[in-house]
Amino acid sequence: MLSRPFSTYRVQLTPDFGFAQVAEIAGYLRDLGVSHVYLSPILQATPESRHGYDVTDHSRIREEFGGATGFREMAQQLAAHDLGIVIDIVPNHMNTVNAQFWSVLKDGPASPYASWFDIEWVDGKVALPVLGDDTPPVVDGDVLRYHEHAFPYPGHYRLVDWRQGPGYRRFFDVSTLIGLRVEDPSVLFATHEVIFWLLDEGLVDGLRVDHPDGLADPRGYLERLRARAGSAWTVVEKILIGPERLPADWACDGTTGYEVLNRVNGLFVDPAGKEPLIRLFTELTGQPADYRPVMAQAKQDVLDLFFGAEVDRLARATSCDPAAVRELLAAMPVYRAYVVPGEPPPPAAVETVELAAASCSPAVRPLVHEVLYGSAESIVRFQQTCGPVMAKGVEDTALYRWFPLSCLNEVGGEPDVFGISVREFHEFCASMSPYTMTTLSTHDTKRSEDVRARLSVLSELPGEWAAAVAEWSAQVSFDPHLDYLAWQNLMAAWPISAERFTEYLLKAAREAKTAISWVNPDPDYERRLRAFAAAAVRLPIGGFTERIDRYAMSNSLGAKLVQLMMPGVPDVYQGNETTDFSLVDPDNRRPITYPRKPETSWDSAKLLVTTQALRLRRRLGGAAAYLPLYADGPQADHVIAFARTTPDTSTPTPPWPATWAFTEEEATWASEQGPATNPGARPAREAGTPWTSEAGPAADLGVRPAPEEGAPWAPEHAPAVGPEPRAATFGDASTAAHGDARERARTHAAEGTRPADAYRVRADVRYGAPPTDEHGARLDGVGGVRSGGEHGTRPGGVGGAWTDDVHGVRPDGERADGPDGEGGARSDGEHSARPDDQGGDRRGGEHGARLGGEGDVPPDDVHSVRPDGEHGGPGGEHADQPRSAYGAQPGGEGGVRPDGVHGVWSDGERADQPRGEYGAQPDGEGGRPDGERGGRPSPGSERGLLSRGKVGALLRLGGGRGRLWWRRGCPWAWPPRVGGGHHVDPARGHLAGSAHGWPVHRADPARAPARSVSGLTPGET
Repeated sequence: MLSRPFSTYRVQLTPDFGFAQVAEIAGYLRDLGVSHVYLSPILQATPESRHGYDVTDHSRIREEFGGATGFREMAQQLAAHDLGIVIDIVPNHMNTVNAQFWSVLKDGPASPYASWFDIEWVDGKVALPVLGDDTPPVVDGDVLRYHEHAFPYPGHYRLVDWRQGPGYRRFFDVSTLIGLRVEDPSVLFATHEVIFWLLDEGLVDGLRVDHPDGLADPRGYLERLRARAGSAWTVVEKILIGPERLPADWACDGTTGYEVLNRVNGLFVDPAGKEPLIRLFTELTGQPADYRPVMAQAKQDVLDLFFGAEVDRLARATSCDPAAVRELLAAMPVYRAYVVPGEPPPPAAVETVELAAASCSPAVRPLVHEVLYGSAESIVRFQQTCGPVMAKGVEDTALYRWFPLSCLNEVGGEPDVFGISVREFHEFCASMSPYTMTTLSTHDTKRSEDVRARLSVLSELPGEWAAAVAEWSAQVSFDPHLDYLAWQNLMAAWPISAERFTEYLLKAAREAKTAISWVNPDPDYERRLRAFAAAAVRLPIGGFTERIDRYAMSNSLGAKLVQLMMPGVPDVYQGNETTDFSLVDPDNRRPITYPRKPETSWDSAKLLVTTQALRLRRRLGGAAAYLPLYADGPQADHVIAFARTTPDTSTPTPPWPATWAFTEEEATWASEQGPATNPGARPAREAGTPWTSEAGPAADLGVRPAPEEGAPWAPEHAPAVGPEPRAATFGDASTAAHGDARERARTHAAEGTRPADAYRVRADVRYGAPPTDEHGARLDGVGGVRSGGEHGTRPGGVGGAWTDDVHGVRPDGERADGPDGEGGARSDGEHSARPDDQGGDRRGGEHGARLGGEGDVPPDDVHSVRPDGEHGGPGGEHADQPRSAYGAQPGGEGGVRPDGVHGVWSDGERADQPRGEYGAQPDGEGGRPDGERGGRPSPGSERGLLSRGKVGALLRLGGGRGRLWWRRGCPWAWPPRVGGGHHVDPARGHLAGSAHGWPVHRADPARAPARSVSGLTPGET
């Protein structure tokens, strides 16, 4: 059965990392939380190819990867780990070294394969641009040889200078990649034979379509593909610029996500940095302050340098002057205008072409008519040429010439657009297809997401950055057109070897084409460039990188969290579940070692965020609604928040937008907006007004409704009287400015009354709350203080103790944490015995199950069952992980999968799902008694981890209280976890006993930039 992915993980296949190696990491990828492995092209390509986009034989799966047998074995292993497969297909082109093109060169138009290729025949021959010197070709029997090239002899071709361009459509300016005519159904089915077989066999679930802009009729191609492939998930590598959107009549699920990448990136760029950074750039490079003329000139340059053959062919088709063709192509702002021959051009397409023509001379007017209303060839040729000019002129030229802040210089990006507003981002998300792909890094991005995270920080401290660049430039300089780009990328990719840095600069200089290019080398320039790179890496650049990394880390984790939780199918590019400081290819295609092992706190935090978010996405599914949350107040632009919800009649969705509101003194919920649809914090309507059934309780764990101000707490809602009751139900502040609020809370708690501001919540709600005593105890007016003891339990008073969030025991006050009213707590002792008022207790019996009497204790919030009988904790050595030492509970009544492949996967991800003979938990629907697979044996809208209803403003991690909030530039981090909930380096000050053992650290507040994602300002906590 075909299935849409919940998330994907991109793997770059190479002869060194083929199908067998992918199969070996199946367990790792399953643990990471992805649903599908997303493979680079799998068909037979040139033997030495490191990317696979140069297919030579569509009838074979690539032998270097393991062939068809290896693919099937890999697919079986992935399926055993509940992983599907998405493959990258290349319908637009193939390598010129192939049997079909050989036949065409031999037999000319009479070849049975002549219809495969988009060829311009001149006197029955096709031009082949291979000649590069005076060496004459040599006839060798029935083969003509020229250096490494071989052609049939005699043949229907003529060899021309390699700079002239070929007599066939090609991929961009790469003459060894010839365009295919998949608009011909016979060509489509011949080139997709293996792809359709894999879909029919159920070995592949989805397709990524490479470069649809090169096709004559992408809409028609996608319609035929959908008709044959059925419901297979399909996304297209369509580059969208600015407000451009994918045509609604393209039969696909969305794009590969570059438009998402650029918008997420923009959230972490401070618009205030635009003017000083552009000023610095112009002073250092001499380039203009306006990007648009630079882009226009770059496109003119590549048209003259690379696309003479394409311009001449289009000029002949339209009967227009080649100069007019070049002028209009250079002015086009997008990769395609979406005009279809025989149909009235869409109004948006007409507007796009007319706007481009408005910046040109009157000579383009006849051409405008032809490309909108002319012959089919005129319309199609223009569409197919716009893309290559944009790709080579913008991506591969202009972005290397104009770079005030190079994190903006991405595929589909606009480097003069500094940042995106929160409202714009929410509006974009609201318009997204639920199954489009989202991404932050790909094999084609100009730099990795973590390099961009560092560069984004520069928008917040342009003065310090300018001073650092001046210091470095005084010691080492080379080319003013290249040096400033070098300093940005050296700092952001630090540490980097001289070899890697040199290769990057060589590519950057060749792409810029201001001193050298791929076709115009200069050995002396390249020698001096190498010397500059070697000297630059010896400077203490790392000192600056270290100073900003606390903010870059926040950018990185915030961007990752937003991308993984926003609408769409999130993709993780290989290795980017931890930090990756790669630059443009081939640097970002270096081999990856698995499993990824954290080496820094940044690695650890990113891996945790990625894993938890991906697992959560599996629970949510693709249809979860997106609810934007807006903030009020002077720092409103510094908050990005949203909720994802699943359809649930028990949790009403309010008709108003939920709104954060906060002031300089104290944050409150905006009462006039109604309750925010934000789990984890209960907004108040008006002080002293009780919640009504229409408003409904907040759909979060253990958040208890309260009566009017001054009224006594109802017994079932009374807060436990701990040593330090909280000032607010969730997310109170611990700064001195809010000490009076805590004092008021103590008074109200002692009197058993509810203060009017009991549910006021600051916009800096994070995972847990900031430290408030030497142990980092969390002040909690409901559950007492989380003392960070041996097991992180929260000692309570009258109401009984809550156990640590790590252990996932529900704090709903009903029964899960032990008999209420007696002060008893679950003892995390020898057997993790859990007294239950129904007579059962959880002990380390022979099956490690919870032995019940009349009614067994329900599964734990996070881990469902803990079969080890030792600690029952979430640590790697405990039995909620598939360790042979602990095994699994033998199916049947206990319902845990004992298969030995999956072991006990009690995090709500895998073993709780029905697996036939292996059994599942007794509900038979998905392994969870509530039918929602959210870890609850009851409706759970007010009990713990995300079983239903709202999922969290950004994200809920783990089974405990709290949400994770990231601010751009805010120095909050997680150190490596040690054991089951214990923490390291207490001298730094953190929350002990934080959920999953990941405390929150605070670095120097004086270094915090003024703009942040969570709305914090320097010095706030």
